[in-house]
Amino acid sequence: MLAVNVHPSNSVGRYVPALTGLRAVAAYLVFLHHYNPVATDRGTHQLIAQGYMGVTVFFVLSGFLIYHRYAESYFSRTHWSWHLYYQNRFARIVPLYTLLLLLTSSISIAQGKPAHWFDFVLNLTLAKGFFEPYKFSGIAQSWSLTVEECFYLTAPWLFVLLRRWGPLLLTATLVSLGLFLWLTIGALNWHGLFGSFPFVLFYTFFGRSFEFVTGMWLAQRWHQDKFPRIREVTYKGLLLLCSCLGWQTYIICEIKNSEIQLGSEVVVYNFILPVGIGLLLLGLVQEPSGLQRFLAHPAMQALGRSSYAFYLIHIGVIARLVQRTVSGSNSCVLFALLVLIAHSLYTWIEKPLQRKLRSG
Repeated sequence: MLAVNVHPSNSVGRYVPALTGLRAVAAYLVFLHHYNPVATDRGTHQLIAQGYMGVTVFFVLSGFLIYHRYAESYFSRTHWSWHLYYQNRFARIVPLYTLLLLLTSSISIAQGKPAHWFDFVLNLTLAKGFFEPYKFSGIAQSWSLTVEECFYLTAPWLFVLLRRWGPLLLTATLVSLGLFLWLTIGALNWHGLFGSFPFVLFYTFFGRSFEFVTGMWLAQRWHQDKFPRIREVTYKGLLLLCSCLGWQTYIICEIKNSEIQLGSEVVVYNFILPVGIGLLLLGLVQEPSGLQRFLAHPAMQALGRSSYAFYLIHIGVIARLVQRTVSGSNSCVLFALLVLIAHSLYTWIEKPLQRKLRSG
């Protein structure tokens, strides 16, 4: 089946429902990673453990959507406002995160756990993702918000560099900058700031930059009507995704050399997997498929809109409270309850706060 041609005048600013549904799938993959239902001595456990690829989906999707939404107005200076751009980005992730962080910190203090101002400040400012020992403190999974914030803060300049340098040179520059920060600031051994090279590669924007660049490049090509014409690209993207997951499962199960495992993870997750996700996005925005229709279904739209809230609560104090309240609940019951809670948080807290901050 030939890809459907979308004229650039119709692509700029166009809402693609399937991409909202994809956010839900990404969040639920991360849930599976943390609540793996298969025994650890089985190979299937390692396959399901690869569910953290959902974070990669978020990063590639973020690169695509931020370029798609803002690049045209930035370059044309039509309706562009630095203030509104940062206000919208702040409203998108900070309010709900801050409320949940305060809840997490309050419960920790009430349980008698020691509080440290440095730890709290790093979490409150979303700077914890630069400090290796603190990356899982507070709301553990929010290390990825540090990565997202770095992208949000630099995205308009990255738009320009992408046009001038192309995706490969831009990625090489950002990864090299991460290496430089590790060799210089990391050598100071200050609270684990840029503490190790694997940490920089897997937990900072510099190491994960290719994921965002891939998304931006795809959105750029879409706006220019220069998408590569690939038949059945949706399923080819899925095939590459499955190949990455299968390969990593094999490496972990069969190759016991930690250096080989680490090298394979860098190559596969930082550079090959984003290509597969990019192909999947390419299919979802330009060719009809069963997957596109499924992700665009109203139910998946609702789940996608509340996926950020779900991501923030799927591990942490709310998840533990649910597990205690519904004693003996398995991961399926926990999942269903967290989906309902996330939808409520989105409806009654996240969405109203976003509207308030964006209109203020």
